[in-house]
Amino acid sequence: MGIVSIKSISPVSKLGIWRMAEPWEDLLAMLDLTAPEMATFEGISKEKRKQEWLACRVLLKEMSGQNAVIGYDPERKPHIIGSAVEISMSHSGEYVCVYLREGASVGVDIQQMKPSISKGAFYFLNDGELQWANLEDNVQMHVIWSAKESVFKYAGDASIDLKKHISINAFSGNQNGHFEVNLQKGKLTEAIQIQFDTFEDYVLTWTL
Repeated sequence: MGIVSIKSISPVSKLGIWRMAEPWEDLLAMLDLTAPEMATFEGISKEKRKQEWLACRVLLKEMSGQNAVIGYDPERKPHIIGSAVEISMSHSGEYVCVYLREGASVGVDIQQMKPSISKGAFYFLNDGELQWANLEDNVQMHVIWSAKESVFKYAGDASIDLKKHISINAFSGNQNGHFEVNLQKGKLTEAIQIQFDTFEDYVLTWTL
């Protein structure tokens, strides 16, 4: 199926979604990988992971108009080599998404919803969130989880704990909307706006 959508979030940012209907061999033929990229790709053993890895890069090519090369810093935060454009990527189920923004960090996450997420809620919900969150609301639970993943990617710090360092402010609605998240880094707290949307059985969140 390929591109589902590429939309402008702001004058300097855009978000793309790709549905992985193609086998990885077809996706590979759409790219001109460098030798290091090919070496990385050939080290991927699982078929599904190959498909996800390639689909992200095909989508990035469609969004940027070039064969951009993705690198990773020591914290495993991705970046586009030789570009000031920031990037975040995510994949779940049949979809991958890529979020690009000029001059500022970004985070995006997509989650295919599962009925069992509430069983692990105490892993990512802190005491404050447990005061208002509805563990029986499966969509809300996935929105919270996904938002924390987006902020984690935005922060680019592997030491960040989803429960201790990322706090979601209470919000209403569970189909689409936005809310504020507090990110604690050392003694500093940063307020981050999160937009969310739902489609099919998926939740999508991204930083603004």
